[in-house]
Amino acid sequence: MSKKWVLINLTWVFLTLNACGWQLRNTQLLGNSLGTVHVSYSGYQSSLAVELKHALRANDVQLVGATDNADYQVKIIDTNQSRRISALNASARAAQYQIYQTVDYMVLDPLGAQIIPMTTVSAESTYNFNESDVLASQNEEALLQNNLRSKIVRKIIRRLGEASDSHKVYP
Repeated sequence: MSKKWVLINLTWVFLTLNACGWQLRNTQLLGNSLGTVHVSYSGYQSSLAVELKHALRANDVQLVGATDNADYQVKIIDTNQSRRISALNASARAAQYQIYQTVDYMVLDPLGAQIIPMTTVSAESTYNFNESDVLASQNEEALLQNNLRSKIVRKIIRRLGEASDSHKVYP
Protein backbone atom coordinates (compact mmCIF):
# COMPACT_ATOMS: atom_id res chain seq x y z
CA MET A 1 0.00 0.00 0.00
CA SER A 2 1.36 3.41 -0.86
CA LYS A 3 2.15 6.07 1.69
CA LYS A 4 -0.64 8.20 0.27
CA TRP A 5 -3.31 5.59 1.13
CA VAL A 6 -1.88 5.04 4.60
CA LEU A 7 -2.05 8.76 5.26
CA ILE A 8 -5.61 8.98 3.93
CA ASN A 9 -6.72 6.02 6.07
CA LEU A 10 -5.09 7.43 9.23
CA THR A 11 -6.69 10.81 8.60
CA TRP A 12 -10.07 9.14 8.18
CA VAL A 13 -9.65 7.19 11.45
CA PHE A 14 -8.70 10.33 13.40
CA LEU A 15 -11.57 12.33 11.92
CA THR A 16 -14.04 9.55 12.71
CA LEU A 17 -12.84 9.31 16.32
CA ASN A 18 -12.98 13.07 16.71
CA ALA A 19 -16.49 13.28 15.23
CA CYS A 20 -17.94 10.70 17.62
CA GLY A 21 -16.61 12.58 20.65
CA TRP A 22 -14.02 10.00 21.68
CA GLN A 23 -11.20 11.35 23.81
CA LEU A 24 -8.47 10.03 26.05
CA ARG A 25 -9.32 9.73 29.72
CA ASN A 26 -7.17 11.17 32.47
CA THR A 27 -5.63 13.78 30.22
CA GLN A 28 -4.04 16.73 31.95
CA LEU A 29 -6.72 18.83 33.64
CA LEU A 30 -4.33 21.37 35.17
CA GLY A 31 -2.59 23.64 32.73
CA ASN A 32 -0.04 25.15 35.08
CA SER A 33 2.09 24.08 37.99
CA LEU A 34 -0.19 24.09 41.00
CA GLY A 35 2.48 23.76 43.66
CA THR A 36 1.81 21.67 46.76
CA VAL A 37 -1.60 20.43 47.86
CA HIS A 38 -2.90 18.87 51.07
CA VAL A 39 -6.14 16.87 50.91
CA SER A 40 -8.09 16.59 54.17
CA TYR A 41 -11.04 14.26 54.64
CA SER A 42 -12.88 12.03 57.11
CA GLY A 43 -12.41 8.27 57.19
CA TYR A 44 -15.64 7.44 55.35
CA GLN A 45 -14.55 9.65 52.44
CA SER A 46 -11.32 7.74 51.86
CA SER A 47 -12.24 6.21 48.48
CA LEU A 48 -12.92 9.67 47.04
CA ALA A 49 -9.78 11.09 48.65
CA VAL A 50 -7.61 8.27 47.30
CA GLU A 51 -8.93 8.85 43.79
CA LEU A 52 -8.48 12.62 44.14
CA LYS A 53 -4.89 12.18 45.30
CA HIS A 54 -4.18 9.77 42.46
CA ALA A 55 -5.60 12.24 39.92
CA LEU A 56 -3.59 15.12 41.41
CA ARG A 57 -0.39 13.07 41.17
CA ALA A 58 -1.27 12.21 37.56
CA ASN A 59 -1.45 15.96 36.92
CA ASP A 60 2.07 16.47 38.39
CA VAL A 61 0.84 17.99 41.65
CA GLN A 62 2.99 17.41 44.72
CA LEU A 63 0.95 16.21 47.71
CA VAL A 64 2.03 17.05 51.26
CA GLY A 65 0.94 15.56 54.56
CA ALA A 66 0.68 18.79 56.55
CA THR A 67 -1.32 21.91 55.85
CA ASP A 68 1.65 24.10 56.88
CA ASN A 69 3.62 22.96 53.83
CA ALA A 70 0.76 23.26 51.33
CA ASP A 71 0.07 26.01 48.83
CA TYR A 72 -3.54 24.81 48.69
CA GLN A 73 -5.68 22.71 51.00
CA VAL A 74 -8.61 20.76 49.54
CA LYS A 75 -11.07 20.00 52.33
CA ILE A 76 -13.65 17.35 51.58
CA ILE A 77 -16.53 18.25 53.88
CA ASP A 78 -19.17 15.64 53.06
CA THR A 79 -19.98 12.92 50.54
CA ASN A 80 -23.36 11.37 49.81
CA GLN A 81 -24.63 8.58 47.60
CA SER A 82 -28.26 7.89 46.90
CA ARG A 83 -30.35 5.70 44.67
CA ARG A 84 -33.98 5.90 43.63
CA ILE A 85 -36.27 3.91 41.39
CA SER A 86 -36.78 5.70 38.10
CA ALA A 87 -38.89 3.13 36.24
CA LEU A 88 -41.12 0.17 37.08
CA ASN A 89 -41.73 -3.02 35.12
CA ALA A 90 -45.15 -4.59 34.39
CA SER A 91 -45.14 -6.26 37.82
CA ALA A 92 -44.66 -2.87 39.53
CA ARG A 93 -41.10 -3.79 40.52
CA ALA A 94 -37.98 -1.72 39.97
CA ALA A 95 -36.82 -1.87 36.36
CA GLN A 96 -34.44 1.08 36.39
CA TYR A 97 -32.54 2.98 39.07
CA GLN A 98 -31.06 6.45 39.12
CA ILE A 99 -27.96 6.87 41.27
CA TYR A 100 -26.48 10.12 42.59
CA GLN A 101 -23.26 11.17 44.23
CA THR A 102 -22.58 14.57 45.75
CA VAL A 103 -19.46 15.98 47.36
CA ASP A 104 -19.14 19.17 49.40
CA TYR A 105 -15.63 20.63 49.41
CA MET A 106 -13.69 23.86 49.77
CA VAL A 107 -10.19 25.02 48.90
CA LEU A 108 -8.07 27.16 51.22
CA ASP A 109 -4.82 29.05 50.68
CA PRO A 110 -1.83 28.82 53.08
CA LEU A 111 -3.29 31.53 55.30
CA GLY A 112 -6.65 29.73 55.61
CA ALA A 113 -8.57 32.07 53.31
CA GLN A 114 -11.16 30.43 51.10
CA ILE A 115 -10.14 30.33 47.47
CA ILE A 116 -13.15 28.19 46.62
CA PRO A 117 -15.96 28.52 49.17
CA MET A 118 -17.91 25.42 50.12
CA THR A 119 -19.13 24.01 46.82
CA THR A 120 -21.28 21.00 46.00
CA VAL A 121 -20.31 18.85 43.03
CA SER A 122 -22.65 16.14 41.81
CA ALA A 123 -22.95 13.43 39.20
CA GLU A 124 -25.76 11.05 38.31
CA SER A 125 -26.44 8.03 36.15
CA THR A 126 -29.16 5.48 35.46
CA TYR A 127 -29.04 1.76 34.89
CA ASN A 128 -31.51 -0.98 34.12
CA PHE A 129 -32.14 -3.45 36.91
CA ASN A 130 -32.50 -7.08 35.84
CA GLU A 131 -34.25 -9.02 38.60
CA SER A 132 -33.31 -12.33 36.97
CA ASP A 133 -29.61 -11.42 37.29
CA VAL A 134 -29.28 -9.42 40.49
CA LEU A 135 -25.51 -9.94 40.78
CA ALA A 136 -24.89 -8.42 37.34
CA SER A 137 -27.10 -5.45 38.23
CA GLN A 138 -25.20 -4.93 41.49
CA ASN A 139 -21.89 -5.09 39.64
CA GLU A 140 -23.15 -2.57 37.11
CA GLU A 141 -24.21 -0.22 39.91
CA ALA A 142 -20.79 -0.52 41.58
CA LEU A 143 -19.07 0.26 38.28
CA LEU A 144 -21.32 3.26 37.71
CA GLN A 145 -20.65 4.52 41.28
CA ASN A 146 -16.91 4.38 40.51
CA ASN A 147 -17.50 6.30 37.26
CA LEU A 148 -19.52 8.95 39.11
CA ARG A 149 -16.71 9.34 41.65
CA SER A 150 -14.22 9.78 38.78
CA LYS A 151 -16.42 12.46 37.20
CA ILE A 152 -16.60 14.31 40.51
CA VAL A 153 -12.83 14.14 40.94
CA ARG A 154 -12.32 15.57 37.45
CA LYS A 155 -14.74 18.40 38.25
CA ILE A 156 -12.90 19.21 41.49
CA ILE A 157 -9.52 19.22 39.74
CA ARG A 158 -10.82 21.36 36.87
CA ARG A 159 -12.24 23.87 39.37
CA LEU A 160 -9.00 23.83 41.39
CA GLY A 161 -7.06 24.61 38.21
CA GLU A 162 -9.35 27.52 37.38
CA ALA A 163 -9.10 28.91 40.91
CA SER A 164 -5.31 28.55 41.02
CA ASP A 165 -4.99 30.44 37.73
CA SER A 166 -6.79 33.44 39.26
CA HIS A 167 -5.10 33.13 42.69
CA LYS A 168 -1.37 32.67 42.27
CA VAL A 169 0.66 31.67 45.31
CA TYR A 170 4.08 33.29 45.34
CA PRO A 171 6.85 32.37 47.79
